[in-house]
Amino acid sequence: MNKVLFILSVVGASVGTAAFAQSRVVLEGVIDVGVQRLSGGGTGRVTNLSNSGLTTSRLIFRGVEDLGGGLNAGFWLEAGLNPDEGTGRPTNTSNQSSGVAGGGAIVFDRRSYVSLGDRWGELRLGRDFVPMQYMNINYDAFNTNGIGRIGNLTYAAAGNGPLPTTIVASNSLSYWTPAGLGGFYGHAMAAIGENNSTAANRGDGDMHGLRVGYAVGSFDISAGYDRTKYVSTAALGDYTNSAIGATWDAQVAKVYVLYSNAKVQLSTGTVKKGVAAIGVRVPVGATVLRASYARLDDRSSSALRNSDRSARDMNDASQIAVGFIHNLSKRTAVYGTYAHLSNTGRGTYTLSGGVTPAAGRNSKGVEFGLRHIF
Repeated sequence: MNKVLFILSVVGASVGTAAFAQSRVVLEGVIDVGVQRLSGGGTGRVTNLSNSGLTTSRLIFRGVEDLGGGLNAGFWLEAGLNPDEGTGRPTNTSNQSSGVAGGGAIVFDRRSYVSLGDRWGELRLGRDFVPMQYMNINYDAFNTNGIGRIGNLTYAAAGNGPLPTTIVASNSLSYWTPAGLGGFYGHAMAAIGENNSTAANRGDGDMHGLRVGYAVGSFDISAGYDRTKYVSTAALGDYTNSAIGATWDAQVAKVYVLYSNAKVQLSTGTVKKGVAAIGVRVPVGATVLRASYARLDDRSSSALRNSDRSARDMNDASQIAVGFIHNLSKRTAVYGTYAHLSNTGRGTYTLSGGVTPAAGRNSKGVEFGLRHIF
C-alpha cells in the first residue's frame, strides 16, 4: 500500500557529545466516496452520496523517533473524514454520551496517541481502537465498512447502534506484545471516564479490554473481551462485549468466521445479543469478490418488552451481502455491494446509512464507489 504523500526525515545535530537522533513524520490518508440507494420496509427510500464504503476515509499524521538501543518513541493522529460533505467526524472525550464533541470539524476521532516501544512491546497513551474493534475489522469480509458490514448487527448493543466505547476509547493506556512470539500476539487496554470521585456516575466510561491470538501461515485465530462501566438505567448500563474469530487464507479464497456476544445490564433487565457470521473473499485477477452472512439472536431478559408488550428476545435479524472490489492500481479501486437485512419480531436493524424500517420489516440497498489511497 503506497500511502505516503511526503516523508520528512530529520537528523538532529549533536550538541557536545550528545548522540544523533533520527525522526520521520508521514502524512497519509484515504478518500472513499460512493453512491447508495437504500430502502426501509414501510418507511421509504433514500439516495445518498456516501463515504467509506470500502475503506474508512481518513487523514493520518504519524511519526517515529529512534532513541537508540532498540527504543523508539512515536505518535499517531488520525481523523475520520466525510469527503461527500467536506467535514470531519465527531469524537468522544469521556467515553460517555455527554462527551460527544467536534461534529463537522476535523478532529482526531479515530486515533490520537503517543507511544514508546522496544523489544518488550509497545505502550500507547491517548485515544485508540478498543480490542474488540480489531476483532470486527479482522474477521469481517467487508472490514466493518459499507452497507455490507456485519457491524450493522455486531455494533448493536442496548438498542440498534454502538455505545461510546464500542469502537474507540479516549483517555486510554494500552499495551501491545512484540513480534517474534512464535505466532502468539496480544493487546490489552484500560481507559477512564474522568468523572469526579464524588459524582454518582463516577465509574461511567471506565473500561478495560483484552485480545489474544495466534497466527501462523495462512491461519489466524483470536478472542477478545471489553467491559465498560455505566450507571444502570432503562436505556444504559454496564456493557460487555466478547468474541472469537478466525481466518483461513487458502489462496483461492479467504474465509472469515466471527461469533460475538454483547450484554448491557439495564435497570429493567439484561440485553443479550449473539451474532454469528461467516464471510469469504475470492481473488480473480485484479478483482476480489466478497460475500458474508450474519445472524443476530436476541436472548434478552423476559422482563424486557417492546412497545406493544411483545418479548424483546423475538427481535432477531439476519443479513446477507455480496460485492466486488476491482483494483485499478495499488492505490485506486472501484467497488460495489448489495446487502439485505431481515428483521423479525419488532426489530428495526438497519443497513449503514439506510432508512430505519418499520418494526419487523427489511432494510436493503446497493452501493457503488471509488476509493483512492495517498
